[in-house]
Amino acid sequence: MRTPGRLLLCGLLVLGACAEAPLQPSAPPVAMSREAPDEAAAAAIAHHRQLAQRSAAAGDHAVAAREWHIVLLLAPDDEAARKGQDTERAAIRQGVRENQQAGTNAWRNGDADKATQAMLKVLSLDPQNAEAAKVLREIDRQKLTRIQASQSLRAARETPGTVAATSRVAGGTPAPAPAVDAGESYDLEQPIEMFKAGDINGGLRDFRAFVEANPRNDAARLRIATIVYDRSVESEQKGSREQALMLVDQAVSLRGKPVAEWSARSQTLRKGLSGEYYERGVQVYRTDAPGAIRLWETSVKYDPQNKLAQTKLQEARAALDKLKRIEREKKAP
Repeated sequence: MRTPGRLLLCGLLVLGACAEAPLQPSAPPVAMSREAPDEAAAAAIAHHRQLAQRSAAAGDHAVAAREWHIVLLLAPDDEAARKGQDTERAAIRQGVRENQQAGTNAWRNGDADKATQAMLKVLSLDPQNAEAAKVLREIDRQKLTRIQASQSLRAARETPGTVAATSRVAGGTPAPAPAVDAGESYDLEQPIEMFKAGDINGGLRDFRAFVEANPRNDAARLRIATIVYDRSVESEQKGSREQALMLVDQAVSLRGKPVAEWSARSQTLRKGLSGEYYERGVQVYRTDAPGAIRLWETSVKYDPQNKLAQTKLQEARAALDKLKRIEREKKAP
């Protein structure tokens, strides 16, 4: 029979996992006593129930569904929570379906702006929706093609000897000046919106591509780096410390200039993760030496200066090698 303490621990584990889908394995939970008082479990249930109801009232169905899920992990027989979760999941499916249809229709009718807004809404409800991401990428590609064409035309106009050839279209009519500056903001706006909607991998890929194409645009680099850094802070607050570290490192790279606060936070996260993996290795060493070795290897990867992890890793490897030699000797004729 599950105890309230174990149920509460399970709930906290899922809260960390559901709050933010990490790119790497999520960090281990904070150690808890095996038996938590009934009052603690009841308080946790009430807290997440309130969050679910508040999110549902605000129309944030994705968060509401997640909170109801946590309530059910803490109280599996709570029929009201199960009904609330089913209601929110149905609302998510309907929202995805309606916005995806609206976005597809707008895209087919040539309304890229309306299609973009609808597909971004889809991603906010379902960050893994491949169809919405595909449409946004296609809009992205076509806008980039138009911008590049406009830039080429502007360059040709400014090149001596080509003015006469490029200043008129067929029939001798003066060619209109391309509105390049107004369209170039697209290069950042859409990737930023997709990143904020939950497409972290795609957003980072677009940010890196932008930086490679515009390495001297300090204002834009600062802007996107700050957005990525802020997302890192959110990830850490939700318990995804490894994703938080990845994002802060990406922010430093995208900025292209030292930011003391960001670098210090990166080091703090590394040392914290190293310490957590070290402790996990200590806990499992007696029953799973190979597993402990892997955990200590990860600890050292995050912080090569972690002497405790280095020592334990060396000792465990030596002990495991000795055990293997003994076993081979026993099997030898």
